[in-house]
Amino acid sequence: MIVCENLGRQFRGAWVLRGVSFATKSGVVLGVLGPNGAGKTTLIRILTTELLPSEGRAFVAGFDVVRETGRVRRVIAAVPQEGKPIDFLTPYEFVVSYLLLRGLSLREARRRAAEALKQFGLWEVRGREIETLSGGMKRRVLVAAVFAADAEVIFLDEPTVGLDVYSRRVVWNAVLEMKRAGATVVVSTHHAEEAAALSDYVVVLSRGRVAGFAPPRELVERVPGKYVVEVEGGADSIADYVAVLQVGSTKLYYVNELPQTLQRAINGTRVVVRPKSLEDYVLLASHSAQGGL
Repeated sequence: MIVCENLGRQFRGAWVLRGVSFATKSGVVLGVLGPNGAGKTTLIRILTTELLPSEGRAFVAGFDVVRETGRVRRVIAAVPQEGKPIDFLTPYEFVVSYLLLRGLSLREARRRAAEALKQFGLWEVRGREIETLSGGMKRRVLVAAVFAADAEVIFLDEPTVGLDVYSRRVVWNAVLEMKRAGATVVVSTHHAEEAAALSDYVVVLSRGRVAGFAPPRELVERVPGKYVVEVEGGADSIADYVAVLQVGSTKLYYVNELPQTLQRAINGTRVVVRPKSLEDYVLLASHSAQGGL
């Protein structure tokens, strides 16, 4: 459904995306994960035909994003990172208008708009002007419009940025519902927890390059050791580690065994012990891209 072949993009002589290659099947959630500046939004903009690649090729639903732009746009729907609904419209008017622009009949647009607004907890505010709504509700209006479009491929660039816990869960549920309906959903995020919760596959970007592409569990398995011991202050207090990473004033030790390791911790130092996670893969990949591990 989505194929990238040696994809790259250059801005003013600097490569912000380089050598990106991966392929996904249809009916899955693809997480695009990485720190700020990793190239996530640039990748999404190329796949949604907003930006031309400097090198390589990309296909969405079998269509070339450069040579078959019109066909790509007919099968996709997208919520850009900086996207905002039209303030002087109501949520109901905005969703209906969006669907009419996509070619739906007025009757079908109204039916789908009502269903989507109920799904996103916006039905009670359907008649209020969008400018009077909270930032989280405005974001949900955008996602509701895309949800109602029933597109073949859906792109969500940082869909939960600025959302509270409730709104974030509403969006997560909608993403999974889109997948159950047969859509392929691409979710760009810098939150590893979000990518792990939603994605069937994750492509990890670091400094514009692919640092990993696999199901979330497989990426976590690639993290060395079995556990992570976080020691605040960066003191060299843990032994028998298989990898170590400094993040600010905290050292992260990746270890295979806990009891012996913890006995060597310095008294009074704050120590947090947790299972390794997808976030650790991103941290280690980012560190590696900077010439570390």
